[in-house]
Amino acid sequence: MPEAAVALEKFKSFFSNFKEVLIKLNAMDSLQIIGGLVVIALTFLDFFHTTLSGNGFGFISRELNRLLNRLIIRNRSRSIYRYSGLAHLLITTSVWLGLLFCGAFLIFTAKEEMVVNGSTFLPATEDERFYYTSYVLSTLGIGDFVPGSETSRILTGILSFTGFILITTGLTYLLSVVQAVLSKKELAFFISTLGGDVEEIYQFFKKDQNLDGLLSDANDLRKQILQNASSYLAFPMTNYFLTKKRNSALIVQLAILSEVLMVLRMDWKEGSIQHAKLCTLINAIEKYLDLGLEGPDKDLHNQEKLDTLRSFWQKYGHTFKKSTEMDRRFTSSLYYAGWSWKEVYKMKEQL
Repeated sequence: MPEAAVALEKFKSFFSNFKEVLIKLNAMDSLQIIGGLVVIALTFLDFFHTTLSGNGFGFISRELNRLLNRLIIRNRSRSIYRYSGLAHLLITTSVWLGLLFCGAFLIFTAKEEMVVNGSTFLPATEDERFYYTSYVLSTLGIGDFVPGSETSRILTGILSFTGFILITTGLTYLLSVVQAVLSKKELAFFISTLGGDVEEIYQFFKKDQNLDGLLSDANDLRKQILQNASSYLAFPMTNYFLTKKRNSALIVQLAILSEVLMVLRMDWKEGSIQHAKLCTLINAIEKYLDLGLEGPDKDLHNQEKLDTLRSFWQKYGHTFKKSTEMDRRFTSSLYYAGWSWKEVYKMKEQL
């Protein structure tokens, strides 16, 4: 306990001294320092919400990535898709670093004494303060420029620590995103092995009259879908790793699987084990969509076109019900991944 008391006293003394130094500065200088601290605080709030909260993007990252995604989707060539994930990661990280740098630079330019030459102790120029800010945030220090006041020394220590946190946490987040992307592709490839299009997958399951094979794999498949849904929420950046290949696009493969499951469910009465198992799989897919980044966009959904595509099932004696919320969510998710319902119903020979 004595050690805890000493640490508490040091903590109080630190902020007391910091407050006294701020009071000595004129109002404009204090406002500039406070402004820089606010920029840094907002940056880290967005950074930690995105990387550690498990609840999707922070406000800045969400709007930035949505804008970037729309710019990529509007590009008519899908060759750019292979670089989409990399672009999102690099640009988002650059914005975090840029905001952190701007906040720190505001602080170090607030007063002449904030940064001085290490030999002459003369105030540094703006170019030299830019140089000093870069070295502080990279946690390096050559010593040619040093803090020139108590306030600057305190803030230099804090900012060098924040730079270290952003870099190390960012690298950990990067590895987690890559792992989540690989998991998405693994599930997409698994579904694609069941058949090359909706008809092949339907016929694959219909070969087994009681759906014994599907029922035995249902729990494992449902678990994989829900795991990817959780990754979708925890690492929303994975949604922006686009692909131009249908068999590796999870949203397309889930749409294909969902359509087949909806048709298969029509063959079974409520209360049967087959109907119940099919419902659990459909519910898992619906949960994946609920946790997605894109809400249903009414302007994108065209029920008439979807009904036309679904008329394919009439040859098997099935007719789909009218539009559902799930249909609208699929439409939006497909669109913002660079796909459409037309490609979901594209036959293998048309690929």
